[in-house]
Amino acid sequence: MEFEIHRILPELIILITAGVALLLGLAPRDGVRRMAQSISALGLFMALFTALAMAVGHDSPTYCPLLPDWTGFAADVPAVGRYISVLAAGIGFLSVLAAWDMPVRNDPAVTDRNYRGEFFALLLFSLAGVSLVGKVNDLILLFVVLELVSIPTYIMVTIGRGQIRAQEAGVKYFFLGALAAAIYLFGFSYLYGYAGTTRFEGIAARFAADLHAVTLDPTHTVPMLAVIGLLLVVIGVAYKIAAVPLHFYTPDVYQGAATPVTAFLAFAPKAAGFVAIISVLNLTGWNFSVQGSGMLGVSLTALLTIMAVLTMTLGNVLALLQRNVKRMLAYSSIAHSGYMLAGLAVGRGMGADGYSSARDGVSATLFYLGAYSIMNLGAFAVLIYMQGKTDAAEEVDDLAGIAKVHPVASFAMMICMFSLIGMPGTIGFFGKLYIVQTILASGHTTLAVVLMLNAAIAAAYYLRVVAAMYLRDMWTPFLVRRIMAPRIAATLCTIGVVLFGLLPGPLLRASSYRQAAPVVTSAAAVPAALTAVNAGAQR
Repeated sequence: MEFEIHRILPELIILITAGVALLLGLAPRDGVRRMAQSISALGLFMALFTALAMAVGHDSPTYCPLLPDWTGFAADVPAVGRYISVLAAGIGFLSVLAAWDMPVRNDPAVTDRNYRGEFFALLLFSLAGVSLVGKVNDLILLFVVLELVSIPTYIMVTIGRGQIRAQEAGVKYFFLGALAAAIYLFGFSYLYGYAGTTRFEGIAARFAADLHAVTLDPTHTVPMLAVIGLLLVVIGVAYKIAAVPLHFYTPDVYQGAATPVTAFLAFAPKAAGFVAIISVLNLTGWNFSVQGSGMLGVSLTALLTIMAVLTMTLGNVLALLQRNVKRMLAYSSIAHSGYMLAGLAVGRGMGADGYSSARDGVSATLFYLGAYSIMNLGAFAVLIYMQGKTDAAEEVDDLAGIAKVHPVASFAMMICMFSLIGMPGTIGFFGKLYIVQTILASGHTTLAVVLMLNAAIAAAYYLRVVAAMYLRDMWTPFLVRRIMAPRIAATLCTIGVVLFGLLPGPLLRASSYRQAAPVVTSAAAVPAALTAVNAGAQR
């Protein structure tokens, strides 16, 4: 089966649009440069329409990664690839609306001539990387795509505002990102050394053969080389999703970056990171019994569970101490990564009785990723709309009493805060319910209790923002941005929070994870799997 170019048509549209926006940024006239926003929004809308058409019109319910194509992309786009393409284009469109007047005009250090076309081009390049993560079929290309997501964001953080803390945040973000990239690239090298190929089908076949050999001979173990590679990949990509142990950059970078950039950082790297982890773990067939590897003796389940508990607990506890809304949402982002890691710790729902959708933590994680992207961007869009002293509103005091003057914006923020808590009637409720359901069905009762306790802790700091808007007197006269784009973004996100909270079915079906690595089920199949490995190495 040969790769067909239309499989990555949404990504091609985004990349072409990014090139056009970049050229518009070089124009001498301000009116031409201002077209970069409109072109970016139009390109993302076309990409969203194309991705939806591909997702709805796709008639293949399964995906097999054993495909003899040489491009590095899957010849048949997996379900997670179609889902993340739609999510990247949709959230990207809303992100462009939220960042419509970038750079911030009232910042004297940034003129209107600078960074307009370039900024939106960088945003589009990063979104193209997010959309491609679920479609790659090779470790080398996975690394390239992850860096395509990250490198533009390093620049966006630095150029988004003229304050020194933005430059400091950009430098910190870049160097820690380089460290994380080195870690997961090192993990990729271990997987290559284990399987002799960088192709997903070859690595999956090698895992399948080794795991089958374990069932035939209990003394056989999966080589430590493979387990170390998996662990390094998960820990390195933890930087992308702002999870322990590579989480500590998040509050400083979120606070230092311009608010539209912060809103984008809460989505793009996190979405790419989770899809990358899912793709790599899929190579094991979601058989987390790979701990039979000598002295290492560490299972992926234990690693993911420990990371999930530490991430959600640390994020929520530190968020309680914050008065800056952006820092609070930064720690909140860490906590939500912990919730999603809890779903991955459950795995794909495989048990002694076969697959069960009630135990499918991967589908629950993908659903929660979509839910979090919508409700979090809605909250940031309201902050962007509400004009603070020098930029978008940042402090809790900045939002005090605004419900009396700006009731619609306050209502939108309240709905998004309630969704982040997980209140019934919002998309956040179903996100947490789905995660907890899969955890309980898999027998991880303690993990479910920890998650629910953390959700209760999170309610305290989210409700603090709502109380400030509705119960306190206004701290200072407040202005709002006169442009419509951020208001449209906040409105659409709020509608999405309520609509999917009442009718979650479409998003539940879209996030259903049907990708499965090949599993060797008989001794006769082992030679065939190893032949696939050798063939992959020769390619």
